[in-house]
Amino acid sequence: MLSGIRSLTSREKNILRLAVLLALVIGLSNGVPVIREIYYERALTIEALRSEIAREQRLVENTELWQQRRSDIDQQLNTLDARLFTGNGNAQGTTPTVPVLAANIQRLVRQHAQETGVTITSTSLAESRDTQGWLLVEQTLSFNLDNQRNTMDFLARLDASEPWLAVSYFSMRRTRNMYTGEITVVGFGRTSAAAAAGD
Repeated sequence: MLSGIRSLTSREKNILRLAVLLALVIGLSNGVPVIREIYYERALTIEALRSEIAREQRLVENTELWQQRRSDIDQQLNTLDARLFTGNGNAQGTTPTVPVLAANIQRLVRQHAQETGVTITSTSLAESRDTQGWLLVEQTLSFNLDNQRNTMDFLARLDASEPWLAVSYFSMRRTRNMYTGEITVVGFGRTSAAAAAGD
């Protein structure tokens, strides 16, 4: 092949050189943008991989934090569930009706009253509200006691009770050698719809 090139005339050699130069220019003009595009795409891929690796590392580092948060939320849910009134006899998995919830509230208030020296003298008709799957029952009871100090113990027991009894109204007055008063307590339960949604 070299002997064939040597046998070319000077004009043919110039044409061949021009053709090689032209091929080189065309190759460079078409090849450089392709190479740039490949390099740019590679750089983007590397950057995306670095971001993904950093995100995965953050997730691994935060795993313990998220597990602790999950545990805290589960504990809060268990605490809240323990504060709700459920169905008959507070059996888990059943939903309360207004009469059952009112009876459970009265029973629990009477139990705390008896333990603290407070006598329940009468109860009024329970009032209820059912909103978006939650049942609220409000029960007003009249009481009397002979030692005023028993009141704080009685209220503390109501606040600490499970299911929880919120006190929405309290009044007390002295009559001769006794104290009489009224207390309104509120109990909460979930109706069938809310219980199903929570499961």
